[in-house]
Amino acid sequence: MDSHVTARADLRSWLRDPGRTSCEYFTAHRMGDARGYALSLTARHAVRGLLDATLTDLGSGWSWEAVHRVRPRIDLACPECAHRVHAKVSPRGTRYFAHDPNGPNCAMAGESLEHHLLKLELAIAIRAAGHQAQLEVRGPGGRWRADVLSSSPDGAIQMAWEAQLSAITPQEIDARTQRLAADGVGVCWVSTRLRPWHGAVPSIVVTPPPTDDPDWQVTAGLAAFEIEECYVHEKPWQCPLREHGDWHRVDVTLPAFVRQVIEGSVVAHQPTEQIYLSDGSWSQVWSSPHHVAVATRFGIAEREGQQRQARANLERDARKWPEANRILVQEWQENLPEGTLQALRPAVAQWIRTETGKEPTFRPQWIAWNWASGVPVCVDGRPYGVMHPDPSRVDWKLLTRMVIFVPSDADRQALLCSAPEGTCVVALLA
Repeated sequence: MDSHVTARADLRSWLRDPGRTSCEYFTAHRMGDARGYALSLTARHAVRGLLDATLTDLGSGWSWEAVHRVRPRIDLACPECAHRVHAKVSPRGTRYFAHDPNGPNCAMAGESLEHHLLKLELAIAIRAAGHQAQLEVRGPGGRWRADVLSSSPDGAIQMAWEAQLSAITPQEIDARTQRLAADGVGVCWVSTRLRPWHGAVPSIVVTPPPTDDPDWQVTAGLAAFEIEECYVHEKPWQCPLREHGDWHRVDVTLPAFVRQVIEGSVVAHQPTEQIYLSDGSWSQVWSSPHHVAVATRFGIAEREGQQRQARANLERDARKWPEANRILVQEWQENLPEGTLQALRPAVAQWIRTETGKEPTFRPQWIAWNWASGVPVCVDGRPYGVMHPDPSRVDWKLLTRMVIFVPSDADRQALLCSAPEGTCVVALLA
C-alpha cells in the first residue's frame, strides 16, 4: 500500500478514536509520542535535498529503508528550524520525521494532527490531478512557506495550498497572500470552519468525511451564478430586467475541486460587489469562468437597466418639478464638448441681429421641461429660439415656431429627422 494511503488511514483512525481526550492528545503531542503525531512529513538532507515521507521515493530517488533505522544514522534536519530529525514509523505504519530531544520550539513540529491530515489530503488530490505536490516548501529568501505547493509538470504554474486551522487576522493572511503573489504563486486557503478572513482571500471551507468515505467535502467558497425569471415584482419599473441573478453555494469533493482549479475550470473571482451566500458574505469566491462571465454580463445589464429606469423616473419627474429637470439640464450641458455653448452663443447673437436687427437675451435660468435642456433665447422679452437642445428630449409641440440653434450639421440632421416640416434648425459653427 502507498505510504500516503497508510498515513491517511492512520491519521483518520486517530481522529475518530472515541477514547482519546484532548488532554491525552496534548500530552502525547508534546512528549513526541508517535501516536500523538509530534511530527513533520518532510526533512532536509544536505545532498538529497527535501525528503517527503508521503512519496514512495521520498521525492529524491531514495527508498524509506535508506533513512529509517540505518547505521550510521542519516543526518537529517527539520526544514523549518534546522534541528536534527530522525525517520520514524507509527504503530499503524505512517512514515514521518520526529525531532530529536531538546529541540527548539518549532512551528512545524507543533502543527496539529488535523493540520497534517489536511496537508496530506491536499497533496493526494494534487497528485491525482496530474501536478507535482511538495510539502512545506520555502519561497525565495524565506519570504513564505507553503504547506503544499503544486507545480505543473513543466514547472511553469505553481500554486500554494495552505491548511490554515489556527487563528490569524485578515490583515496577516492578506499580507501572506500578497507575498506569494509577488513571486507569481497563486494560493487557496483551506480551513475546516468559517473564519473572519474567509472571502477576503481565495479560500474554501472543507469538512472531513464522517465515515470511511475517502473524500473530504468543500462546503463553502465555491459558488455558481444562476438567473431566474422575476415572479415577485408586478410593475416593470420595479424590476427593469424582469429577472434576477444570484450566487449559490456549490458543494463538491475536495479532490474534484483541486482538479478543477488545476485544470482552470474553476478560478478565483473577485466581483465589484459583495456576494451573499447562505453561509455569509464573500468578497471573492471560486467559480467557473462560465459562471463568472454570466455574472459579469448580468451585472452590466442590471446596472444599465437600473440607470435607464432611474433616467425614466427623472424625466417623468422633470415634467412636474423644475429641480428634477435641472439635473437633466446640467447632465446634458456637462457632457457637451468643452466650450461648445460658449462658442455658440456669440454666433447665435450675430445671427439674430442679422435676421431681426434686435439684440437677443439668453435665459439659462429657465429650466422648464419644454426647452429640452437647451438654453432659451428671447427677443423683445419673448421666446425666439433654443440653443442646442437635447434631441432625445425635444417635444416639438412645445417648440412650435422656435428657431433651433446647433453647432454642426450633424446636430442639425439629428433634430430634423424628428422635427415637423417647416422647422428652422440652424447650424452655426460648421
